[in-house]
Amino acid sequence: MQCTSCNTGHLKPSTLDTTLTCQTCSNCGGNWIKLEDYIEWLKTQTPQQAVVDEIGVEVDTVESAQALLCPETGAIMTKFRITSDTDHKIDWCNKSSSMWLDKGEWQLLKNKGVADKLNQIFSSEYQQEIIEQTTRNSREMMMINKIGEENYSRLKLVRTWLHEQSDENKALMVSFLVMRDPFMDKATDKIMDKKPD
Repeated sequence: MQCTSCNTGHLKPSTLDTTLTCQTCSNCGGNWIKLEDYIEWLKTQTPQQAVVDEIGVEVDTVESAQALLCPETGAIMTKFRITSDTDHKIDWCNKSSSMWLDKGEWQLLKNKGVADKLNQIFSSEYQQEIIEQTTRNSREMMMINKIGEENYSRLKLVRTWLHEQSDENKALMVSFLVMRDPFMDKATDKIMDKKPD
């Protein structure tokens, strides 16, 4: 098969880590891996500890200018970002259940502690987690940009502490924080006079 990345070299039978069967491009050194071969390799591995909280935070379903075509089916492949601290992406084809790794990406996956977690990335459950994590990261950065990193760190500590309180105390504490003069506001009186359930 012709290489899907450089379109120059040809894919030749090879292995990664001596036991993971793949096909490697004779020109660019990228690797084409079938999911079934990856699963077989996975059975022989000891679980690794990922170096980030989440494996990935982004899925690009359409990247027409940069999208790779599956060398087996000709289908457009989906790009999965592998961790939140790198822009490297894995190309995946649903039709052939295969993935493309550029030269050096296998070592990167191992360094990040996620080489044994690729099958999780391609599941619908994980895709949903990626979307949620992307939203969370984006909103957190917006907050940091608005109030500053030091204020945000303090706010997180207060928030954690508030959530450790009872619902009744939490309402009183929040009122105290946001009112101009909490001791003269009638809303505070109502909360303080309320009897526990």
